[in-house]
Amino acid sequence: MAMNPRNLMEGWCREGVTLAAAAGSVPITAHRERETEFGQADSDEARAAAYLHIFTGDLPRLEDTNGRQRAVDLTLHNPDQLTGVAEVTSTLDANFQRNSAQLRRLVEDIGRHYNGSDSWALGFEQGWTMPPNRDLSALAEHLCAQLTSANETPGIDMDAPLKLAENVVGYRVAAQSIEQVRLSSWSANIPVSSESPYLDRLSEYLSTSDLIAKKVDKLTAEKIRLGSNRQHLYLLMASMGESGGLLPISPSFFTWGTFSCPEPITDLWLDGGTGEIYHWNMYDGWVFHRVNG
Repeated sequence: MAMNPRNLMEGWCREGVTLAAAAGSVPITAHRERETEFGQADSDEARAAAYLHIFTGDLPRLEDTNGRQRAVDLTLHNPDQLTGVAEVTSTLDANFQRNSAQLRRLVEDIGRHYNGSDSWALGFEQGWTMPPNRDLSALAEHLCAQLTSANETPGIDMDAPLKLAENVVGYRVAAQSIEQVRLSSWSANIPVSSESPYLDRLSEYLSTSDLIAKKVDKLTAEKIRLGSNRQHLYLLMASMGESGGLLPISPSFFTWGTFSCPEPITDLWLDGGTGEIYHWNMYDGWVFHRVNG
C-alpha cells in the first residue's frame, strides 16, 4: 500500500545561524587569510573551506599538498591549535560523469550530420540507458534520420514532441544558435522519488559507498597521525546520477527515519546548492543553516 506523501513543510530539524550572521562574526583578517590559502585550490575544497570556516569559526588550512599520499584535504585550527580534520567529496558518481560526456558527444554527432531546416532539442527520458560505445554511431545515425524525416514530412504537428526512439523525444525549437540539435534534458538519470525515509537512505549510502569508505579510512588514519578530536566529512550533494535521490531539499528530511554515521566521523555536512547547508554532529544531531537571504 502506498504511503501518504510526506509534508515537507512540517517536522523540520533545528535551524541554526544563517550564513550572513555567522560570516559577520569571523574577523576580516581571518577571511582574507583563508582566501589567500585557498586562492589556487580546487573549487570544491575552497567552497567547503569557506563554509566550514564560517560555521565553525575555525580557520581551515590545506593539508593535502605537495603530493603527500592519504593526507586529508583540510585541517581546522583555532587559533593555532588543531581542532579538526576534514575530507571533501561529491556524491556525483563516476558512471554519471562518464555517461554525461558520452551523451553530449552523441548529440554533437547528430548535429554534425543533420542538414534539415528545423532546430531540435532532444530529451532522454526516464528508462533510457546509455548503449555500449560500439552502438553510439548507429544510434546517432538513426536519430538523425528520424529528425530529417520529420523535417521533410508535411502535416506533422509542429508543437508536438516527436518520438525518435524508445524513451527519446525531440522538440522543435526556435533557432537560437548555430547548433540545430542540442541536448534539452536527461531525466533518465534523475532518480524517481523514494517513499523510504530519507535518513535511512542516507545512512545506507554512507555505509555502502566505496567512495565514502575511502574517505573514512583517510579520516581514521589522520585522526591518529594528527591527534584530531573532530573529523568532518563535507559532501557536495549531486542532483543527478545514482545518488541524486539523496539531494536534501527540505529540513523535514532530517527528522524522517533513523540516522547512523560511520566512525570516526563526528561532523557531516551536506551541501546541495539548495539554499541550505545541513550539518550533523554526534553530540547535537541535525541542524540546517540558510545560506541565501
